Amino acid sequence: MNNRSYEISARTGTSFDLRVGDKIKIVSPHGHQVADFFAFNAHEPREYLSARHTLVSSTRHLYPRQGQIFLTSLRRPILKFVEDGANEQHEMLLAACDPARYQLLGVKGHHASCAENLQQAMAMRNIVITEIPQPLNLFSSTRADANGNIITHPNSSQPGDYCIFQMLMDCIVVVSACPFDVETQFPVNVGGPHGLVVSIENYGADI
Repeated sequence: MNNRSYEISARTGTSFDLRVGDKIKIVSPHGHQVADFFAFNAHEPREYLSARHTLVSSTRHLYPRQGQIFLTSLRRPILKFVEDGANEQHEMLLAACDPARYQLLGVKGHHASCAENLQQAMAMRNIVITEIPQPLNLFSSTRADANGNIITHPNSSQPGDYCIFQMLMDCIVVVSACPFDVETQFPVNVGGPHGLVVSIENYGADI
C-alpha cells in the first residue's frame, strides 16, 4: 500500500494519476465547500466520466450515492463510489462554473473557475480540453424540488466530510476546489471558498 496526501488550495484544481484498484479520498476540512470532480481514461482522454451516460445506464438517480458505479462517455465502468462520509450531499445537476457564467452574473475582470482549473490541469499534461464534462459536484446541496425546479441551498456539508472512489480503469482525475463566491445569489460555498485535501491509496487493491 502506498498512501499519498495533497492539499488543493481554494479556487484551484489539481490532476492525479490513478490505476485500476486505486482509491481517491476527497476531504472538505472546513466544510461548506464544493469539489468539482472529473475523471478521464488515462490512455484515451477523449473518454471521460459522463454523468449523462451514468444516469441512463447505471445509477438512474440524480444524486451520487455510495455503492454506485459511474460510467464513461462510452458507457464503460470508470469508478465506484465506495464510501460516502458526507450524508449524500452531492449532485450531478450543475455544470462547472466558467468565465461566461461569471460574466452573466456581473463579475468584472477575471475570476477563477472550475472549467479553467480543469483545462489548466490537463494542459500541464499536454491534453487540450475543449468541452467541459459535467462534473460530480461533491459536497453540494443543490437539489431539484418536487416541481423540477433547481434550487441551490446553502451548502450544508460539514468539516471533515469526505468521499472515497475506487478506480475501475486507469484514470486521470481532476479535483477543483470550486471558486464560486457570488454568495448573495447562489450560496454554493458558504464562508468560502476553502481548500480541499486529497489522499490516494491502495495501488493494486482488489475491486
